[in-house]
Amino acid sequence: MIQFSCLTDIPNMTKGLVRELRVRWMLEELGLPHESVIYSHPETKKDPYLLLQPFGQVPYFKADDLQMFETGAILIHLALKYNKFLSDEEIERAHTLQWMFAGQTSIEPFLFHLFLLKFDPEATEKTKEKAQQICKDRVRVLSEQLGEKEFFGKSFSIADIVMTTVLRSACMSNFLDPHPNLLSYMNRNEARPAYKRALSEHVKLYKE
Repeated sequence: MIQFSCLTDIPNMTKGLVRELRVRWMLEELGLPHESVIYSHPETKKDPYLLLQPFGQVPYFKADDLQMFETGAILIHLALKYNKFLSDEEIERAHTLQWMFAGQTSIEPFLFHLFLLKFDPEATEKTKEKAQQICKDRVRVLSEQLGEKEFFGKSFSIADIVMTTVLRSACMSNFLDPHPNLLSYMNRNEARPAYKRALSEHVKLYKE
């Protein structure tokens, strides 16, 4: 049985933002049975959890003899193992990986930085405004690159799993409002039955 870790009693403000949602979604798309192993936040910061995920984050992933972490790596592993959501064609596969990593490295860190600044009493308004502008610029570029395409590739892929979940945090700051193509992109992906099933299980972990 495939297992992955998740947190319990997490703040409602992070609903849909914790990265284990990406693994849930991929497993639902593949139709693979799986089990979530729930930890409290303090438990993730000490052994034995750190033996499975040395940075004390979620998720770790276990399947048979395989034990690994990092959501991007997990998605690539599953895509290759089951030959789904990552093209066999070299150029298309390269572009899928390009956009998957763009979501994780060129968009998400800036959105997360802005999220943290909102709760930092020492952050100045100038710092927050600068961070907000960077996020707006990144989202604008992303919108321009997507254009009128349905997906960041020829068909739905692991790049879209990552990008859709990354953009959830952009929605919290209304960064997508000027970009109807990104809003349509998100709505289209979040309408997938596998996503709905994954989100339904994910939100059960949250405090009311």
